[in-house]
Amino acid sequence: MMALQVCVYSTFRFSYCVFALSFLVTTLFCLPDTHPNQIGSLMAFKNEFNLLCNNSITNSWTNDAISFDGVSFDEKTGAVTELKLRGACLYGTLDANSSLFSLHQLRYLDLSYNNLFSSFPSEFGKLSNLEFLDLHQNGFTGEVPSSINNLSRLTYLDLANNKFTSGFPYVYKLTNLSSLDLSNNTFEGKVPEWLWNLPSLTAMSLSHNSLNSFEGSPKASLNSPLVYLLLSSNAFQGSFPNISPSMRYIVAANNNFTGDIPLSMCNPRNLLYVDLSNNSFSGSVPRCLSESLVLLNLRHNNLRRLPDTFSNSSLKMLDVGHNKIRGKLPRSLANCTSLEMINMESNRINDTFLFWMTALPNLQVIVLRSNRFHGPIYSPQHHPLSFPELRIFDISRNEFDGSLPPNYFVNWSTVLVRGLKDYGRPRYIGEFYLLGFHPSIIMNFKGMSMEIEKILTILGLVDFSGNRLGGQIPESIGLLKSIHALNLSNNDFTGHIPSSMAKLTELVSLDLSRNQLSGNIPQELTNLSFLAILDVSYNNLTGQIPQGRQFLEQSDASFEGNNNLCGPPLGKSCSEKNGAPSPQTQQQLKPPKQEHNLTSKATTIGYGSALILLMMIFGLRIGHVVRLRA
Repeated sequence: MMALQVCVYSTFRFSYCVFALSFLVTTLFCLPDTHPNQIGSLMAFKNEFNLLCNNSITNSWTNDAISFDGVSFDEKTGAVTELKLRGACLYGTLDANSSLFSLHQLRYLDLSYNNLFSSFPSEFGKLSNLEFLDLHQNGFTGEVPSSINNLSRLTYLDLANNKFTSGFPYVYKLTNLSSLDLSNNTFEGKVPEWLWNLPSLTAMSLSHNSLNSFEGSPKASLNSPLVYLLLSSNAFQGSFPNISPSMRYIVAANNNFTGDIPLSMCNPRNLLYVDLSNNSFSGSVPRCLSESLVLLNLRHNNLRRLPDTFSNSSLKMLDVGHNKIRGKLPRSLANCTSLEMINMESNRINDTFLFWMTALPNLQVIVLRSNRFHGPIYSPQHHPLSFPELRIFDISRNEFDGSLPPNYFVNWSTVLVRGLKDYGRPRYIGEFYLLGFHPSIIMNFKGMSMEIEKILTILGLVDFSGNRLGGQIPESIGLLKSIHALNLSNNDFTGHIPSSMAKLTELVSLDLSRNQLSGNIPQELTNLSFLAILDVSYNNLTGQIPQGRQFLEQSDASFEGNNNLCGPPLGKSCSEKNGAPSPQTQQQLKPPKQEHNLTSKATTIGYGSALILLMMIFGLRIGHVVRLRA
């Protein structure tokens, strides 16, 4: 527009303007000088498929188009060099005679997130200039042909999330390959020894296949340049391969590796991330793993001993739950000042309450459930407990005892008192850890255990159940206004239910069952508008059950074992004149406390609407729901 305005004022400038516009038009239509056969090949390739959406990137492709979205041309020759069709809604088979294989100058090809279903055409070997090939998230089947070795310039190969079968693909000639992803297929058999000799390979994912062993000497991998090694969810057995000094990220969860964790794990000086969970490792955790890591996940193994010394100020997550670890926790864990999550559940740890953990200012999750911790959880010398970032605290199924002062929860957790930040979209603890790792926890309610496989950052949970805690429930419990689940069941708490619990306005699940609580259920609890699961069974409560929706929607089981409770949902009318039982009779009505063992028998939950609400609020993905053995 400005050029046209200038032309009005001067004949000289008019001539200049005509020249400028002419040059601009020539540039638009001549750069690049595309070969007609290249345009024809693109149009033919597009017409080989149906489109599953109306906004496919290929909609811009026409015979007279000035530009082609997702396509790059060589400036000198006009040949197609890049084809970026990620999520282009292509649907159909990629045949051997596809026009794609006439684009011999292709260096970059991305067909990921489409619906291409066919065997892997050996004609891919004709695209010998390819440096980048991404076919993940399609429906390719069968074997990867040996012709792939013709792609000698290839640096990136992603075949993940397809339906490839047979043995490990022969890519031994791809000496420039730096990244290889074969995950989420059905490759089986052995990992070949030559793989460790690929001189440029720094990242490899073989997760979610049926691979079962490694060829050759265990030392063959020591000279590999690998930095990332992902082996999760295969059928590997036996010893873990040796680790090269270049390694920084190791993920081998959900296999059946046995024996000791290899001392070659100590070779890398910059090892940051180790996930060996859900295997059968035994023995001790090597001391070197306590020195440099950001994340250490050894959950569900047969390990018996932790390192005596932790000196790593970078460690953010430590999970050794479901092992056979004995003795006391190393006090040197206090040196790990970056710790955000520590999970020691289901071991044989025999220790007192970890007051020294208050030296860890970034802790968000503390899980000590199902161990042999004992003694008081309150000490005048260590009060108030200060965990400013704490949102999940589970010390259930231990042997803690003693009583708690009324101000126990004062300054206990800044996050739970002042509120948890809502980011507007679901965010999960561990979201910012590398490789998309998400820690999990177990949640107890109404005698059930449920696995939360991804923990929302806004979730607040406190579980003291299955201990020997006594005295009155502290009035300061009402300060934890951002808590969603509170479980104090299976203890020896006495006195009234604190009316301050009415301030827990975010509460979804409240379990006070199997204590010695007395008096009325506070009418103020009807203000808890989100309360979906409530259990006050087997106490000494009296009077009429509050008639709020939260109470009327519970089953009779939520109130049983309180002989002097009356009103809906119980069938007992408050106008009935039944004699109160003697204390001895009342004690006989109370069943024994639930044991700590789990059965493998799944149970049916009779409060489906409450469970749905829990899933919505907590972001639950149910791993298993089991009843505690009575």
